[in-house]
Amino acid sequence: MEQQHRQLAAILFTDIVGYTALMQENEQQAVALIKHYNTALNQLVSIHNGRVLNYYGDGSLCSFPSVTEALNCAIALQKELQSVPPVPLRIGLHVGEVFFEEEKALGDGVNVASRIQSLGQANSILFSKEIFDKIRNQPEFKSISLGLFEFKNVQEPLEVFALANEGLHIPQKESLEGKLKVGLPNYKKSLRSKMVIATVAILLLVTAFLIYSSFFQQAVFTGKEKSIAVLPFTNMSNESDNEYFSDGITEEITTQLAKIADLKVIARTSSMLYKGSKKSIKEIAEELGVASILQGSVQKSGNALRISAQLIDANTQKNLWAEEYDRELKEVFAIQSEVSQKIASQLKAKLSKDEKSNIERTPTDNPQAYVYYLQGKQLLEKFTQTLKREYFDNSKLMFEKAIALDTNYALAHAGLAGLYAAYTDYIARDTAFIRLQLKEIEKAYSIAPDLEFVNSTRGAIFRIALDSLEESFNSFLRAYSINPNNSSTLFDFGLLLSDLGLFDERIILLQKAANLDPLNSGYLGFLGGAKVHINKLEDGLQDLQAALRLEPDMYYVIDRISYVYALQNNLAEMEAWLKKFLNKIPKEQEENFNEGYGQYAAYCFAKMGNKKKALEISKHWRVYLALGMKEEALR
Repeated sequence: MEQQHRQLAAILFTDIVGYTALMQENEQQAVALIKHYNTALNQLVSIHNGRVLNYYGDGSLCSFPSVTEALNCAIALQKELQSVPPVPLRIGLHVGEVFFEEEKALGDGVNVASRIQSLGQANSILFSKEIFDKIRNQPEFKSISLGLFEFKNVQEPLEVFALANEGLHIPQKESLEGKLKVGLPNYKKSLRSKMVIATVAILLLVTAFLIYSSFFQQAVFTGKEKSIAVLPFTNMSNESDNEYFSDGITEEITTQLAKIADLKVIARTSSMLYKGSKKSIKEIAEELGVASILQGSVQKSGNALRISAQLIDANTQKNLWAEEYDRELKEVFAIQSEVSQKIASQLKAKLSKDEKSNIERTPTDNPQAYVYYLQGKQLLEKFTQTLKREYFDNSKLMFEKAIALDTNYALAHAGLAGLYAAYTDYIARDTAFIRLQLKEIEKAYSIAPDLEFVNSTRGAIFRIALDSLEESFNSFLRAYSINPNNSSTLFDFGLLLSDLGLFDERIILLQKAANLDPLNSGYLGFLGGAKVHINKLEDGLQDLQAALRLEPDMYYVIDRISYVYALQNNLAEMEAWLKKFLNKIPKEQEENFNEGYGQYAAYCFAKMGNKKKALEISKHWRVYLALGMKEEALR
């Protein structure tokens, strides 16, 4: 017997969809198609270093030395076959061994490629997980998973992917048909098979009842509080650069849910800390203080979008709801709206008519503008964290691209205004940027005066850049009425109330912001300081210490703790914390020591009787008061 020659190859199967029926209906047209197909196949396979191993009338089996060459050939073939006369070709690919017997190419790899091709539709290219693993880091190939399939004569289910490059058709999973395993109805003719079916039917009924009893009856929300945290959605796209999109979807769904007043929604700042976390759902829920968790994944390839989401009861660990969306990018807002309303329903949260309208609102009709907006927001966040000019420039570019595609995109105008505001806040008080941020925010406000993000950004700009507290108050009040659960708006509004001398009202807003963003050390630090300011020393001390547990190097929090102990006349603790503060203060902040937080350290030195050191640091009224210099304090 002749020894079989085996080789590892990228295997490509082709088939013309509906060719047999066409041959019966219009033989001349069918012949034209097959000529076009054969000419293109032979030329392109040769160009890409492949071999046509077998012809099957209206299809073929080809092999290639590499996956890259096989895919490039498949793309070129589909592109060529769109020209007249167009050929409705489907292509399937796999990597595996091929061997020859009586001039026929055989092998398990050939079988798998054939099965995958059978699922295809006109102008589609489908391939196996083995192919995907070899191209996942090659940005020229865009792909999307269609899920797991059980094929005839293939033992294990196979994950199938569709190539999503421009111009290719991406089939919907529910529309796919092919060489899949079939069930028991094929055996109905024999008495024995009928008995088997009857037995199976009984078992299915029993199983269905048990599933209904154990899942549907018990999978009811058990939380005492209607509260939720949206964990970072996993980026399932080929490109790691698409991380901005999965993070953006996480933030957008969080924002949509926060519009529902009857829900407590944990802020993105705290939830994002669990990105890549190995902690259990129960642990995360306990740390964030919520009764439910939403988690999911995002896969984006070109304009194709797959979003999976599942809502989990933190107490029972059971799924309350799960859904998978295979849509186009333009439908992303509809998905976010549907997810938010499904969650509200499962958690039995009241949804007012206005809230429903706000959730269903589409901020732009241009999906690419939305993509640029998400990129701009992510880069703005990186700029505020690092103060690197490259992030500022790139964020500006993304917002401007979004606006170029949709001049009435209010959120993009507000994002650009926020970027300019961040520059004047953190880098330099540039009058040109102040004019620009005012121009952009007023443009956003003229387009959509009823958007929370527009109003909160406007409130911050009027407070900090323009020192117009009345207009700032009006803007924050509108933002708060639209979305009472946005921790960032609550915090900024609280700072404004402090400027207006409304200290008790400030505490209410800062406390709510900290409750919604429990792992935000900055919010806890400000809340603790605000409580100390109105002489709620013990409550304030607890918040300050909680902030320090989250971020041990917060020197201004350490400073405030030493001040609390000074007010309590606990001089031993005061001195210990003052020493910690002096060791923690960054060198770049030493020159600003006398202008702000230094007053609290000066107060401590005054309590120690070191008048000279105290007045060297600060001549604040509270320092004079600690030194017994009442007239100077009053003056």
